[in-house]
Amino acid sequence: MKISGIRLLGAMLCIAVSGVAAAQDASPIQISNAVFQEVEVKADDGSVSTKLVPAAKVVPGGEVVYHIDIVNNGAAAATDVAIDNPVPSGLVLSSDPKPAPSAVSVDGGETFGDLAGLTVTGADGEERAAQLTDVTHLRWVIATLDPGATTQVVFRARVK
Repeated sequence: MKISGIRLLGAMLCIAVSGVAAAQDASPIQISNAVFQEVEVKADDGSVSTKLVPAAKVVPGGEVVYHIDIVNNGAAAATDVAIDNPVPSGLVLSSDPKPAPSAVSVDGGETFGDLAGLTVTGADGEERAAQLTDVTHLRWVIATLDPGATTQVVFRARVK
C-alpha cells in the first residue's frame, strides 16, 4: 500500500484564533505540515541510528510521524490559537502526541474532552472507556504565540 504524505494529512487542519474561526491563508497564523517515517541509518563506523525521512511508502502496520509547525507572522501576539486535526482514516494513534493535546475527540470531532473521561460503544454494543486507538481528532490550544514565534506539535500514527 503506497500512501503519499499529502494524502495522509489531507487539508483538514482547522485553526481558530481568539475563538474566532480563521481561514488559514487569511490569518497571520500559518501552518505547515509534513509526514515522516523513521528509517534506520548505518554509519561508516557501524553504528545504527534512526532518522526521519519524508513518508513515501507506508504499509499496514507501518508508522508515520506528523509534524505540524505553527508560526505567527502577525505584528501582535495571537491568543487561544486552537489547532484541530483529524487522525486520517486508515490510521490510529500509536503513542501520545507531543505536546499532549488540550483535548481529543472519539466521535468524529463532534465533542472534545480528556481521553480518560470519554467513552465509546464497543463492537459488543457495550459502552467502554475510550482508548488511544479510538481518537478521531486532536486539539491543541496555544495560549499565546508571540509575533514571529514558532511552535510544533507532533503525533505518531500506525496504518491499520
